[in-house]
Amino acid sequence: MDFALKYRIVERIIQSNDDALLNEIKSLVGFSEKDYWPGLPAEVKHAIQNAKDEIDRGEGISHSSIMSDVKDRYLKK
Repeated sequence: MDFALKYRIVERIIQSNDDALLNEIKSLVGFSEKDYWPGLPAEVKHAIQNAKDEIDRGEGISHSSIMSDVKDRYLKK
């Protein structure tokens, strides 16, 4: 483990006034100050719940299937 590197990273973070950098780091390490769910509009929450219910019933479309369709449609061979 490179403790010197970790120290330099922490030092740079502490000295930074760049909000964009700090937000990127926060996202990277999975740190969140609050839950986004309560702030979502009701229709978005409903759509997400419907999608989760469809997946639970086995009605979803796999990621590989979607990617295959996208490649066939948009990538020229």
